[in-house]
Amino acid sequence: MQTLSEMLRRAARLFPDKPFIIHNDRRLDYGDFDRLSSRLANVFRAHGAGKGDPVGLYLPSCPELAVGYYACQKIGAIAVPMSVMYRGREAESIVGRTDMKLMLANAETLPVALETRQTLGLPREILAHGGPQPGALDADAELATASADHADAPCAPEDLAALFFTSGTTGAPKGAMQTQRSIYYTLRDMEVYNRFRFGREVLLGVLPIFNNFGATCLMNGAVYNCGTLVMVERWDTRKVLDAIARHRATFMAGTPTMFLYMLQDYRPDADDLSSMRLGVTGGAPVAPSLIDRWQETTGIPLTQIYGATESSGYVTGEPVIGHRKRGSAGLPFGSTEIAIVDDDGRELPAGQIGEVRIAGDTVGAGYWRDPEVSARTFTPPGWLSGDLGYLDEEGYLFIVDRKKDVIISGGYNIYPLEVEEVLYAHPAVAVCALVGVPDPVKGEIPVACVILKEGAQAGAEELIRHCRDRIAAYKAPRRVAFMTEMPLGPSGKILKRELRRWAQEGRIGVS
Repeated sequence: MQTLSEMLRRAARLFPDKPFIIHNDRRLDYGDFDRLSSRLANVFRAHGAGKGDPVGLYLPSCPELAVGYYACQKIGAIAVPMSVMYRGREAESIVGRTDMKLMLANAETLPVALETRQTLGLPREILAHGGPQPGALDADAELATASADHADAPCAPEDLAALFFTSGTTGAPKGAMQTQRSIYYTLRDMEVYNRFRFGREVLLGVLPIFNNFGATCLMNGAVYNCGTLVMVERWDTRKVLDAIARHRATFMAGTPTMFLYMLQDYRPDADDLSSMRLGVTGGAPVAPSLIDRWQETTGIPLTQIYGATESSGYVTGEPVIGHRKRGSAGLPFGSTEIAIVDDDGRELPAGQIGEVRIAGDTVGAGYWRDPEVSARTFTPPGWLSGDLGYLDEEGYLFIVDRKKDVIISGGYNIYPLEVEEVLYAHPAVAVCALVGVPDPVKGEIPVACVILKEGAQAGAEELIRHCRDRIAAYKAPRRVAFMTEMPLGPSGKILKRELRRWAQEGRIGVS
């Protein structure tokens, strides 16, 4: 196998003048990108970062984030991409849990980074793109004087390459540890599944690369294939359709919402999608009717895939060529094994619903400094516990529900307890629960079910704004249902499945 830095060196050696990243009017060839990431690797080293050190990458989905990611690989550091939508408490949690000493930021994220340093004393040093800025080192100036000569740090297959943080059902962020090995084999398996042609693919990068889906499937996938990544920083349906035609994109990975938006704006007489060979969609429940409509309208194959950050990417998919089954997440590929087990860990026969467990070369190393949660999730050792589903007689996987209460809205994971903690901080809230209800565009939207304190007053807009001011906007409830009582189980636990059913049946008012 190859490490990520070895993959980049190979691409730069074979295709030095081939575009790796196209971003707006900017083009970075593989040779230029290799030298730039070596310069930044030397800058990182000069500021004390080295093998095994987490380095924060607090940047939008842009070429600078990709350079930072590969600079980490060249020194053996652990890349920690951070969403630009994170607010103060979210950034503080990640920085604090990793004991992060060094962060790469820009003018957009620097204010939150500085607040985090004021609160925690970390990160000790912040390198910021965008010229001289108070409180930060000038990343652009240091890059301009750094050497492009760099001897990459040797990395073993089990060395950590990246941490992707996501909040858990306990409300605390969990850092999914991806190793050089797990990423390499994920890329190998996806290359075969996507039927990529070496050195000839143009990947449309509509997914942010501070997210695992975008980083692995698109950025790292392009490097493995020696392909080109057309990077779209923020979603704009018209710009996306135009980018496909302009750059002759051949492949797109995206959420169902993205493909729905494209269908709504697609103009057969004006939009040229003839270069597209394949689209894959995942990250949220996928309606079979969407796949049918897309293929009938555009003539481009669209397949449903399934995976997890903890498995570094997607591990099952509908066959690109062959028998497909409506509603199925397809067959496992590569070294992936799928087992369906009951609550006691006993394997269930075909057709019976149970917990989906994943094993194979792509499964990561657990959660960062969280052995208890790792032991519960990666059990038995080598297996990743997942959602609820079943296998049919031919081994096709069907996902029927999520074992945990995670809400997936437009491809983003929303973890109820984190939002509920924010709602409980409002002085008018006595009891609350966040549930996901079906939505034709987003798949699901978060709805807050709230009981107010006696004599207190608060409107839906006030509670939604309260959340948006404290956490990323996509996590905030879209609607609020004011209630006088909650459905409770024998132990007094709120029955969220009942709340979801009540909301869908219209038995609770939603504003």
